[in-house]
Amino acid sequence: MSHAPALSKQPVNDKRQSMPVSTTEAVQDKRSKINFFAPFINRFELQDILNTRNHSADFIETRAEYIAVRVRFMAFFYAIAIQLWIPVDYLLLRPDHFSSMIIPKLLLTTFLLPLGLLTLRKLTSNQVHLIFMLTILSAGMFYFASMQILNQGGAEPLLAGYSFMPLMIVSMLGIIPLTLAWGVSLISMVIVIYLVLKASLGQLMTVDTANMLWVLFILGSISLWVQSSQLLMLMKLYREATRDPLTGLINRRVLMKRLSLEMGLTNDAGSSFCILMFDLDRFKRINDNYGHLIGDQVLKTTSEILQAGLREHDIVARFGGEEFVAVLTGCRYEEAIAVAERIRASCHETQVLTSNGDSIQFSTSVGVTEYEAGETIEVTLNRVDESLYKAKELGRNCVIHNQSDGFSRK
Repeated sequence: MSHAPALSKQPVNDKRQSMPVSTTEAVQDKRSKINFFAPFINRFELQDILNTRNHSADFIETRAEYIAVRVRFMAFFYAIAIQLWIPVDYLLLRPDHFSSMIIPKLLLTTFLLPLGLLTLRKLTSNQVHLIFMLTILSAGMFYFASMQILNQGGAEPLLAGYSFMPLMIVSMLGIIPLTLAWGVSLISMVIVIYLVLKASLGQLMTVDTANMLWVLFILGSISLWVQSSQLLMLMKLYREATRDPLTGLINRRVLMKRLSLEMGLTNDAGSSFCILMFDLDRFKRINDNYGHLIGDQVLKTTSEILQAGLREHDIVARFGGEEFVAVLTGCRYEEAIAVAERIRASCHETQVLTSNGDSIQFSTSVGVTEYEAGETIEVTLNRVDESLYKAKELGRNCVIHNQSDGFSRK
């Protein structure tokens, strides 16, 4: 009877203040916990749509760009549509109400157009979400002001374009791939504006108010479902395009994008980062002797060791074949060398068990370099590649550090 490959590993002590190097079994056990909601959201975890805690920095940036486009549409839509409604107001509103409505209309357009134009710039995720919140808030405040005006001096039959504004706002939220936390917050904000309005008009405890709240609840629930569906679809497409299917690590294309961003941040802040390049020693021999399935298991095991041995905000990618790259942000080479050595030792002490009970031990060579201000990413990568080549040349299963002033060995 055949058995799936198993792992055996002695723990490696890691005294870093961040995530310690743990056993591979512990990493696998943590990831194998059953998520009750997974069958309902296509095997994704609830955390994926609840907030951004499980989202990678690159996905957060990608989603922010996606949201910015839709916020731009929403801001321009409200800014233009509210002006196009003026002829309808002129025909249907009382003269005093019509003249009073001109100022809030102009204020809304004046506020929304700059917000829409801001989305044309390169923005962080927090900035995009702030602009989005201000867009929704401004529309809600216009609704509040317009209803106050239309109820002055004796209410007249309300136009649907005004009385149904909360429903329109909540419905339009469905075009944005929001997390549940953000979606609930924005919908709650609209409902609070509506309740404060009704309380100020003395209409809070009425059947019409209760009916509107019920409709807002139904539309809000549908909007949350649509938002979550969009977010899951975007995440699925993102993972397929940017993740290595075997190890789940980011691929080379995303790594290069992250490195470029990190280089810019480093040059602006005057800090530094280090790059670690790992190459499994004699990996072809493992594939030839034990088959590619066991080779795949070794690659997955290596990726788990890397993720367990790095801090949460560090970057780790499959660079190609049996090569992996880690980027340690805000880190000097002395610390990076120590991290590389711990990971090297962890790989050396890990064993993969084949279906017939054979124990495979594997090792990795590691090149380390620190980014030097002003140089291109290509120069930094070339230097760490030279370090890795030197480690291979010196017998493998070792860590070599290389800066522009020469090599050093751990």
